[in-house]
Amino acid sequence: MELKRIAEEMQPKSMAARDWVFQVIRTAIVRGVLPGDMPLRQDEISSALSVSHIPVREAFRQLEAQGLVRIYPNRGAVVTKLSRHEMENVMDTRMMLEVGAIRAAVPKLTDDDIKTAYGYLEEFTSEKDFNKLDEINLRLHFALYTPCDNQLLLSYIDQLHANVDRYMHPFYTENYDKQVRSLDEHKRLIDACAKRDVALAAKITQEHMAETKEILMTSPLLS
Repeated sequence: MELKRIAEEMQPKSMAARDWVFQVIRTAIVRGVLPGDMPLRQDEISSALSVSHIPVREAFRQLEAQGLVRIYPNRGAVVTKLSRHEMENVMDTRMMLEVGAIRAAVPKLTDDDIKTAYGYLEEFTSEKDFNKLDEINLRLHFALYTPCDNQLLLSYIDQLHANVDRYMHPFYTENYDKQVRSLDEHKRLIDACAKRDVALAAKITQEHMAETKEILMTSPLLS
């Protein structure tokens, strides 16, 4: 079962069982292992992850709070599926939040922050496992956003990333040209941040979000 493989990949469980189960299921949703409209069976997941039902139920609630799962009274937990209109709203909201985050963060960035971001860019370039590109991409962005020192803003961005990355995942795995273009955009962004050019960093972020939105609106995974 693919869920078991993801669980093994994320070992050892160095966090609370609930949080570990949440991360495993979230990763499975982002990678498309658990696609939209798929029912989530507590018994099957508990067995696959060798945990009791309690952390699974708690993880379902966390996933519901992030919009990745919907819990129905008589149906149980089901993976959500965005409509094109919902995706458009998500991406427009992401654009506003992420442009705001980069504007607030750039003046506070340290040389170590920039070095970390370049490190993730290098990791993205050399990574051969397409399944890990989403995670590296998220780390790169958060290396640049985190200095904004607004945890609420960062949590909203993280939540929206999770809802979008599962639709972006196929483009990472199937289209090499888009990967190369994405690398160039990220390098331009980090270069602008290294120069502490707030206006340019915001412009690149907005352009990057607009292009990502255009790609996502063509996704066959949308309802």
